[in-house]
Amino acid sequence: MKWDIKEIYEALSIKKSLVENFRFEKISIDSRNLNDKSLFIPIKGEKFDGHNFIDDAASKGVKFSLVEKNKKKLVKNKTIKLIEVSDTQESLLKLAKHVRKKNTKFKVICITGSSGKTTLKDWLSQVLNKELSIYSNPGNFNNHIGMPLSLINIPPKTQICILELGMNNYGEIKKLAEIAKPHIAIVTNVGNAHIGNFKNSLEIANEKSDIFKYHNKNSFAIIPGDSKYLSLIQKKAKKKTSKVFTFGENKNCYSKFNINNDNKISFTVSKQKI
Repeated sequence: MKWDIKEIYEALSIKKSLVENFRFEKISIDSRNLNDKSLFIPIKGEKFDGHNFIDDAASKGVKFSLVEKNKKKLVKNKTIKLIEVSDTQESLLKLAKHVRKKNTKFKVICITGSSGKTTLKDWLSQVLNKELSIYSNPGNFNNHIGMPLSLINIPPKTQICILELGMNNYGEIKKLAEIAKPHIAIVTNVGNAHIGNFKNSLEIANEKSDIFKYHNKNSFAIIPGDSKYLSLIQKKAKKKTSKVFTFGENKNCYSKFNINNDNKISFTVSKQKI
């Protein structure tokens, strides 16, 4: 995505005439990782408020930053131009939604699960990268800040965007799925890893399967056929699409694997043995 001031204003519904336009190379929330072609978005976290680092960003040559209207007084440097918004974190989500709405050429694959998300994301990237232009969220940028930020910085010629979706609280997967609107959504598994704020694995299964919330009849759902929550996940996926595929050791799975006596693994995909 190529961002300039005009595009930023459009995404954030800011009605303001342009004194000048300016093209950004990247958008960042980290004042340590900026240059003079960056747009800085100060986010309030548990320990720090990014607004306290706008002056630091300006000292590195950054020319533009978002700022919450009630925190303008924290900025002492007068060289940096401030784009006023009511909530910077909400603005981050708006920018990500703008990317997804405006760019219809690339396909989106989203991955969630209790484990294996990053591994699967990296595997897919390596395999598909041989023939297509692939982009995926770096590291484990998979939460309500990291995933939208990844989407905002998607390269212009991307054909497949692979996004890892994580969660710590209720409703997070649904919110991320609303932004990403995946063409293909994958649930790797459901377990008690990182159970956090959830009571049990049933709640986790229910939340994870919200990844299908914004599917349509042309979307694909890939789900764990060996999971004890298969019926729950399958039911939620089939409410949106008939293209639901299972994987696992279960003989009824669409894609199966079998560990042989010599410890070799054989795979069967759509009745074709590999």
